[in-house]
Amino acid sequence: MAFIHFVLGGSNSGKTKFSEKLSLEISSLSGKLYFVATGVAFDKEMQVKIDLHKKNRSCSFSSIESPDLSTEIFANASENDVILIDCISVFVSNVICMEEFDETQIDNFKLAIKNSDANLVIVGQETSLGVIPDNKLSRDFIKKSGLLNQFVAEIANEVYFVTAGISRKIKG
Repeated sequence: MAFIHFVLGGSNSGKTKFSEKLSLEISSLSGKLYFVATGVAFDKEMQVKIDLHKKNRSCSFSSIESPDLSTEIFANASENDVILIDCISVFVSNVICMEEFDETQIDNFKLAIKNSDANLVIVGQETSLGVIPDNKLSRDFIKKSGLLNQFVAEIANEVYFVTAGISRKIKG
């Protein structure tokens, strides 16, 4: 299993900026640097956010769009490679909103990151700091996202929490 860095924070907290900087710092000259994006532009606001992320992203990254994180990059990357995944919470939202949601999609991702040889920088949104939503879909999302966050935090070598652009290491 590779070295795993997990970066948590709220919406627009600076997680992506911090994660990109961290990925660039840990990448080696012999390895490749990948950015796996899970965002899907369901509306104009999300498209603007995606476009801004792309514009601000270093050209050192090879970008892979994978809303359901079914990409083979986790299995194919070497120990010198760095894979930044932004973000697993959007991934959870994407898969639970699919017509044919299956819990194995999340389980397959867990297995993929446990078995990857690459250095991983995984971004997730902390969803447990707000009120309990009044609808089942939102509660299901918070539960599944929270459980995935706990899993990643448990296997991660380092965990960071980002608030207002300031990162704090909370594990490792």
